[in-house]
Amino acid sequence: MTKITALNFASPKLIVASMLMATVSLPAFAADAVIQQPQVPVAPDPVIDTSQWGGFYAGVYGGYSWFDANVSGAGEAKDEDLKFGGYTGYNFEFDNQIVTGIELGGGFANAEATAGGVTVEQEWDASLRGRLGYAFENSLIYSFAGLAVTGVEARALTGADSQTLTGYNLGAGFEQQILDGVTARIEYGFSDYGSESFGTGGAANNEIDFKEDSVNIGLGVKF
Repeated sequence: MTKITALNFASPKLIVASMLMATVSLPAFAADAVIQQPQVPVAPDPVIDTSQWGGFYAGVYGGYSWFDANVSGAGEAKDEDLKFGGYTGYNFEFDNQIVTGIELGGGFANAEATAGGVTVEQEWDASLRGRLGYAFENSLIYSFAGLAVTGVEARALTGADSQTLTGYNLGAGFEQQILDGVTARIEYGFSDYGSESFGTGGAANNEIDFKEDSVNIGLGVKF
């Protein structure tokens, strides 16, 4: 009887102690469960790479041009025609977004018009210009300005004369990377070559003021 009583008396203490241990262990187990919970992976932000704009490049272009030649004493000679040529240059990048560079281009033209018995023909043109652009993803929008030269011939019944006219060129364009290291572009440009005197053999020289608008499409390769 004595042993049974002691055992019965000890049992409640054992039960209470077990409950206390379980209570203390439960938060630790819960904390471990929270810490060990697997994390949901987060997709990284997409990386935009515009580094393809820096360095040397070269290309070819084709386009359409309109010229306006004001011939003193004869009137205005206007014409439009296809043109083609090539370009090469070098770009610098800043923070993979701001692009600056210098570009040399030139091509052939075959437009001519007549005013007051004087025929004006544009034979070629060239430019050296600076570019400033903004790159986003695989695209570049840019503006340009620089030096422009063109070869013009004036003809009359009394003679002909060829001159190289010098002026300025400015405009804007859009360029897109279509393959790795290959770009396509479209741009608009305006050139003002000022005026020059042409000796056509008449009683007086003809002063010709020459201006040109053009739209070109080009295909380039970066080195």
